[in-house]
Amino acid sequence: MPSQVENGKAFEYSIAYCYYTYLKANVLKHVEIQEDVFLNNAKACYNIQPEENKLEFDSAANKTIETLIAIEPGLSVERSGDDVLKIRIAADSEGHWGDVRDIIMWRPNVSPIWEIGISAKNNHDAVKQSRISPTIDFGKEWMGAQCSKTYFSEINKVFDWISKMRQVTHNLKWSDLGNEKQSQVYKPLLDAFRKEMLRLTTENPELSARLLCYLIGQKAFYKIIKEDKNNLVVVKAFNIDGKLNKTINGHKPIAKTDAIKMPSRVIELEYKKDSDNTLIMVLDEGWQISFRIHSASTFVENSLKFDIQLIGNPPILFTQHLF
Repeated sequence: MPSQVENGKAFEYSIAYCYYTYLKANVLKHVEIQEDVFLNNAKACYNIQPEENKLEFDSAANKTIETLIAIEPGLSVERSGDDVLKIRIAADSEGHWGDVRDIIMWRPNVSPIWEIGISAKNNHDAVKQSRISPTIDFGKEWMGAQCSKTYFSEINKVFDWISKMRQVTHNLKWSDLGNEKQSQVYKPLLDAFRKEMLRLTTENPELSARLLCYLIGQKAFYKIIKEDKNNLVVVKAFNIDGKLNKTINGHKPIAKTDAIKMPSRVIELEYKKDSDNTLIMVLDEGWQISFRIHSASTFVENSLKFDIQLIGNPPILFTQHLF
């Protein structure tokens, strides 16, 4: 069976190709899909899928087309023969620079250049899978502000304990630790992370906006989430600074998506009720984020992962559910 990564890439290809074929057949005279290594890699992941999966990917992608055409006239309005709509699959490396978009659609020959991007999510909505380790400065990597020596001192005590346990038992599994995984690893790491995050964002309130940009991306985008469990496709418009939903070639959008604001401060960061592995961050402007720490592999290693999810967003954020 295809892996989760391959399924995600297959969904990216399905969105790109379904939009290309629909727009070319029904809407536009001039539309191109960029043939390159990134498209070919996504296509290969699509081609290994069972036929049932392909039908589900294509059905989910096609369900969203009318919605995005209503919101983005750039998908349906062209000026002349040189006004070409182009579609491409983004390189994975672009995500390292704060761009979470998987599919890019743009018109290079209008002024200013018109461009939108789509983040494709197949049966999950995690925004990041960041690690915590003795060598990772999350403050610097996420927000551009270094963590303190006190923070590293506290987490190093945990990782020193992990190293000693691995020396005692060869090929030690996380499951071998029993309740100590929670009490000796998860809880003290989250305590140190919580204290340092609050210190950083209290001393520098502007870091809350940088944190959100790191998590959801620095460029405005649409998110398409395919949820098989609920037979549902969700479209969200992260219209950061009003950069989406633009008039183009004199044509206004049929539907409106409000611009959303970045947070200016962290209101609280506390443990989720009845949990010792998940923190909930509440920010102003309606944002909420969960940080769940977990072991990323069967065997004990000197780093763990955060499953970071956006669990609350501004109420004005455009969201459409398509069954």
